[in-house]
Amino acid sequence: MSDPIIFDERQQRVLGVLIEKSLTNPHSYPLTLNQVVIGCNQKSSRDPVVSWMEDEVDEVLTGLGRAGFASQVHGAGSRVGKWRQELTGSLALTGQAMAVLAELLLRGPQTLGELRTRASRMKDVPDLSTLAGVLTDLAEHSPPLASRFSPDGVKRGVRWGHLLQSESAVHRHRVAEETGITTTVTRTPTETSTRSLETRSPELQSQETGRLDRLEKRVQELHDRVERLEKNSR
Repeated sequence: MSDPIIFDERQQRVLGVLIEKSLTNPHSYPLTLNQVVIGCNQKSSRDPVVSWMEDEVDEVLTGLGRAGFASQVHGAGSRVGKWRQELTGSLALTGQAMAVLAELLLRGPQTLGELRTRASRMKDVPDLSTLAGVLTDLAEHSPPLASRFSPDGVKRGVRWGHLLQSESAVHRHRVAEETGITTTVTRTPTETSTRSLETRSPELQSQETGRLDRLEKRVQELHDRVERLEKNSR
């Protein structure tokens, strides 16, 4: 199995935008920096809605370029470089898989019905059976790219999410699915830097780690309380 690929929240949004636009607006792809910024800050088809500055997105694109997940191209006679994503090509994904992965990157975990409808904006996914096949391929990919986040006992409203994020982020999503409690980590502008946790200063890294630990501890306490209440009611 290949090593897992992990992106922070901003990298996920930028890659999601690049994949989306490559499928929905191929005539204007690759994208200028300004187009990427507009795509990231788009108020529809995004969760959460953000308002990022050009220099922030430029930093993300530069980092993705260094890592080989994006590249900048220059047209003949043009001094303005345009950006394209290299992720789905390196992973050899089909158009439908690209669309589904882009939706998960842009909006987070979603139900099967939501995924089919939304991914079809980019590439037709005719029915849930087709979607199931796409999700199975993503889950069995090396490295795995998607997974069911809903507990095994859930039959309706099953939600899937992508695995191109840290284990702690995936854990938070799974706990939220089990408890029905959605958690949001509030960050200061400095903490929402495009740099990943590992590359932040020791002081900020310690603050972020402590905040996440407290959040996960609180969610686990709520989860345990729900389990105790369910046992007592039987």
